[in-house]
Amino acid sequence: MEKQSLKKTKFAEYVRDFTAIGNPFLLLLVSLSALSVLPGFEGFMLRLIVGFLVNEFVCSSIKYFWHKPRPNGQVFDNGFEKIDAGSFPSIHASRMAYVYLSLSFVHYTCGYYFMLPIFLTLILVVGYSRTFLKKHFWTDVFAGFGFGILFFLLFFILI
Repeated sequence: MEKQSLKKTKFAEYVRDFTAIGNPFLLLLVSLSALSVLPGFEGFMLRLIVGFLVNEFVCSSIKYFWHKPRPNGQVFDNGFEKIDAGSFPSIHASRMAYVYLSLSFVHYTCGYYFMLPIFLTLILVVGYSRTFLKKHFWTDVFAGFGFGILFFLLFFILI
Protein backbone atom coordinates (compact mmCIF):
# COMPACT_ATOMS: atom_id res chain seq x y z
CA MET A 1 0.00 0.00 0.00
CA GLU A 2 2.85 2.35 0.85
CA LYS A 3 4.48 1.75 -2.54
CA GLN A 4 1.28 2.82 -4.34
CA SER A 5 1.13 6.02 -2.27
CA LEU A 6 4.77 6.77 -3.12
CA LYS A 7 4.03 6.37 -6.84
CA LYS A 8 1.07 8.77 -6.59
CA THR A 9 3.21 11.29 -4.72
CA LYS A 10 5.98 11.05 -7.30
CA PHE A 11 3.48 11.50 -10.15
CA ALA A 12 2.04 14.56 -8.41
CA GLU A 13 5.54 16.02 -8.15
CA TYR A 14 6.08 15.52 -11.89
CA VAL A 15 2.74 17.14 -12.67
CA ARG A 16 3.58 20.09 -10.41
CA ASP A 17 6.90 20.49 -12.25
CA PHE A 18 5.11 20.49 -15.60
CA THR A 19 2.68 23.18 -14.47
CA ALA A 20 5.69 25.38 -13.71
CA ILE A 21 6.34 25.53 -17.46
CA GLY A 22 3.46 28.05 -17.55
CA ASN A 23 5.37 30.51 -15.38
CA PRO A 24 5.49 33.85 -17.27
CA PHE A 25 9.22 34.43 -16.76
CA LEU A 26 10.09 30.93 -17.90
CA LEU A 27 7.82 31.29 -20.95
CA LEU A 28 9.48 34.53 -21.96
CA LEU A 29 12.94 33.01 -21.45
CA VAL A 30 11.97 29.99 -23.58
CA SER A 31 10.55 32.35 -26.21
CA LEU A 32 13.73 34.39 -26.29
CA SER A 33 15.79 31.22 -26.68
CA ALA A 34 13.50 29.70 -29.31
CA LEU A 35 13.23 32.84 -31.41
CA SER A 36 16.79 34.13 -31.16
CA VAL A 37 17.98 31.60 -33.75
CA LEU A 38 15.50 32.78 -36.38
CA PRO A 39 15.78 35.57 -38.92
CA GLY A 40 13.54 38.50 -38.01
CA PHE A 41 13.86 37.58 -34.34
CA GLU A 42 13.25 41.10 -33.00
CA GLY A 43 9.92 41.51 -34.79
CA PHE A 44 8.67 38.10 -33.65
CA MET A 45 9.74 38.75 -30.06
CA LEU A 46 8.10 42.17 -29.96
CA ARG A 47 4.84 40.74 -31.28
CA LEU A 48 5.01 37.90 -28.80
CA ILE A 49 5.60 40.22 -25.83
CA VAL A 50 2.83 42.65 -26.76
CA GLY A 51 0.34 39.80 -27.22
CA PHE A 52 1.53 38.21 -23.99
CA LEU A 53 0.90 41.42 -22.04
CA VAL A 54 -2.54 41.88 -23.61
CA ASN A 55 -3.37 38.26 -22.76
CA GLU A 56 -2.30 38.75 -19.14
CA PHE A 57 -4.31 41.96 -18.82
CA VAL A 58 -7.51 40.58 -20.34
CA CYS A 59 -7.46 37.28 -18.42
CA SER A 60 -6.53 38.98 -15.14
CA SER A 61 -9.32 41.52 -15.62
CA ILE A 62 -11.84 38.73 -16.15
CA LYS A 63 -10.62 36.99 -13.00
CA TYR A 64 -10.88 40.22 -11.04
CA PHE A 65 -14.32 41.38 -12.19
CA TRP A 66 -15.94 37.95 -12.52
CA HIS A 67 -14.48 35.93 -9.68
CA LYS A 68 -15.03 32.18 -9.84
CA PRO A 69 -13.47 30.25 -6.93
CA ARG A 70 -10.83 27.62 -7.58
CA PRO A 71 -11.64 23.94 -6.93
CA ASN A 72 -9.27 23.96 -3.95
CA GLY A 73 -11.13 26.90 -2.36
CA GLN A 74 -8.18 29.31 -2.30
CA VAL A 75 -9.02 32.45 -0.28
CA PHE A 76 -7.89 36.03 -0.82
CA ASP A 77 -7.48 39.28 1.12
CA ASN A 78 -6.75 41.85 -1.61
CA GLY A 79 -7.10 42.50 -5.33
CA PHE A 80 -3.91 40.73 -6.41
CA GLU A 81 -4.78 37.69 -4.35
CA LYS A 82 -8.31 37.79 -5.79
CA ILE A 83 -6.87 37.43 -9.30
CA ASP A 84 -4.63 34.57 -8.16
CA ALA A 85 -7.52 32.88 -6.33
CA GLY A 86 -9.77 33.09 -9.39
CA SER A 87 -10.31 30.01 -11.47
CA PHE A 88 -11.80 31.35 -14.71
CA PRO A 89 -10.05 31.54 -17.12
CA SER A 90 -6.86 29.60 -16.53
CA ILE A 91 -4.10 32.09 -17.23
CA HIS A 92 -1.57 29.22 -17.30
CA ALA A 93 -3.53 27.58 -20.11
CA SER A 94 -3.97 30.88 -21.92
CA ARG A 95 -0.26 31.71 -21.66
CA MET A 96 0.74 28.27 -22.85
CA ALA A 97 -1.63 28.30 -25.81
CA TYR A 98 -0.62 31.81 -26.87
CA VAL A 99 3.14 31.44 -26.48
CA TYR A 100 3.57 27.92 -27.80
CA LEU A 101 1.16 28.35 -30.70
CA SER A 102 3.04 31.52 -31.62
CA LEU A 103 6.40 29.76 -31.37
CA SER A 104 5.02 26.81 -33.36
CA PHE A 105 3.76 29.11 -36.09
CA VAL A 106 7.00 31.07 -36.36
CA HIS A 107 9.15 27.93 -36.38
CA TYR A 108 6.85 26.25 -38.90
CA THR A 109 6.99 29.23 -41.27
CA CYS A 110 10.81 29.16 -41.00
CA GLY A 111 10.87 25.47 -41.92
CA TYR A 112 11.40 23.95 -38.46
CA TYR A 113 8.52 21.48 -38.53
CA PHE A 114 9.73 19.22 -35.72
CA MET A 115 8.93 21.82 -33.03
CA LEU A 116 5.16 21.76 -33.67
CA PRO A 117 4.35 18.44 -31.91
CA ILE A 118 6.65 19.30 -29.00
CA PHE A 119 4.97 22.66 -28.39
CA LEU A 120 1.45 21.26 -28.80
CA THR A 121 2.22 18.47 -26.34
CA LEU A 122 3.46 21.01 -23.78
CA ILE A 123 0.20 22.97 -24.10
CA LEU A 124 -1.89 19.87 -23.41
CA VAL A 125 0.28 18.61 -20.55
CA VAL A 126 0.14 21.93 -18.71
CA GLY A 127 -3.64 22.08 -19.24
CA TYR A 128 -3.96 18.63 -17.69
CA SER A 129 -1.69 19.60 -14.81
CA ARG A 130 -3.92 22.53 -13.84
CA THR A 131 -6.92 20.25 -13.33
CA PHE A 132 -4.89 17.46 -11.73
CA LEU A 133 -3.55 19.90 -9.12
CA LYS A 134 -7.11 21.16 -8.51
CA LYS A 135 -6.20 24.70 -9.52
CA HIS A 136 -8.87 24.83 -12.25
CA PHE A 137 -11.90 23.08 -13.60
CA TRP A 138 -11.72 21.77 -17.18
CA THR A 139 -13.99 24.63 -18.32
CA ASP A 140 -11.43 27.11 -17.00
CA VAL A 141 -8.60 25.39 -18.85
CA PHE A 142 -10.56 25.24 -22.13
CA ALA A 143 -11.50 28.91 -21.76
CA GLY A 144 -7.80 29.67 -21.20
CA PHE A 145 -6.93 27.74 -24.35
CA GLY A 146 -9.60 29.74 -26.17
CA PHE A 147 -8.16 33.07 -25.07
CA GLY A 148 -4.65 31.92 -25.95
CA ILE A 149 -5.79 30.86 -29.42
CA LEU A 150 -7.68 34.13 -29.86
CA PHE A 151 -4.63 36.24 -29.05
CA PHE A 152 -2.40 34.03 -31.20
CA LEU A 153 -4.74 34.58 -34.15
CA LEU A 154 -4.91 38.29 -33.44
CA PHE A 155 -1.18 38.94 -33.04
CA PHE A 156 0.34 36.39 -35.44
CA ILE A 157 -2.26 35.74 -38.14
CA LEU A 158 -4.42 38.88 -38.48
CA ILE A 159 -1.81 41.57 -37.76
